[in-house]
Amino acid sequence: MNTKLAYWMGLTLLVVVWSCPAIGQTFVELEEYEIRSLVFSGHIGEGTEMPVTFCLNVEDRSSGHLGWYSVSGWYQYDRHKKPLALAGIYANQLTLYHFKQPEPADTLVHFLYDDYDSYSFFDMIEKYHSMEGFLEKITIAYEYGTFENRTVSARTVSGEWTDGRKRLPLRIHRDDMDVLQHHSLLKIKCQGHDFQVNLKALGLPLFYRGDHSVAGYNVVDDKLRIVLSYDRPSKAYALGHCGAGNESGFLWLELDENGRLLRMEDYLMDSCLLGLSSQRGNMDENRENYIVTDGEAQRLLVFNREAMDLKWEEGG
Repeated sequence: MNTKLAYWMGLTLLVVVWSCPAIGQTFVELEEYEIRSLVFSGHIGEGTEMPVTFCLNVEDRSSGHLGWYSVSGWYQYDRHKKPLALAGIYANQLTLYHFKQPEPADTLVHFLYDDYDSYSFFDMIEKYHSMEGFLEKITIAYEYGTFENRTVSARTVSGEWTDGRKRLPLRIHRDDMDVLQHHSLLKIKCQGHDFQVNLKALGLPLFYRGDHSVAGYNVVDDKLRIVLSYDRPSKAYALGHCGAGNESGFLWLELDENGRLLRMEDYLMDSCLLGLSSQRGNMDENRENYIVTDGEAQRLLVFNREAMDLKWEEGG
């Protein structure tokens, strides 16, 4: 039931020393935006004599997965600088096609193979990854492996080019292939300085704008405390168990005078995955109570706005 997570991090999120002795001198807001395009380069073949450049834009999002989408765009052999039209899909890997005719590209970018009466969701995704009739096909995927004679939890990007007859390796000059990027930035103004905390850097799942909002903040014992409320989908995979479910609660963050994140704690109140539900209890200007039910057990979550603190109490 207790999904409270504590992260003791030495992660420097802010790079300028700050000191905010009074809340009146501090302002915190959340800025959210999406980037829906990506330009990157690489080279085809074992050598470097065939450099290429790609430009991709997000077209449509999958009906069954929040993180999967179709793309359109172009790529060029830098030596010739003649753009070749591309259509593709990002679903665990990026698959791109150069077709002679526009019809298969239209089928791909608008997910026209989607037919839940005839196929399972993953069968439909496989159809998009294995289309025929292309002039060129490019696949790009993340790989994990051994670097400098040691196995590490890091990823690299590798790819392959084919015209249906021969295959050549594709080397990508970047380690991130997310064409669709959702950013949530905590923007902090203090003593004339501006700071930012990227929620993605904290390992939080970011699906849609509005999943997080600032519930409050205060300076306590020379430390900045920020409480975020969140209400986000239970899973990126939108079908099956809890596909339409939500997870909601509060995130509590504390930063020191040097801009380091000292602690981050997650107070989960509603969860399709864990079977939690909540309702509001007594409320006043400085205190909010939430009754959280887990099966037959109940707990009380107390949000003290003056101290910008949250704590669990047994018994509801």
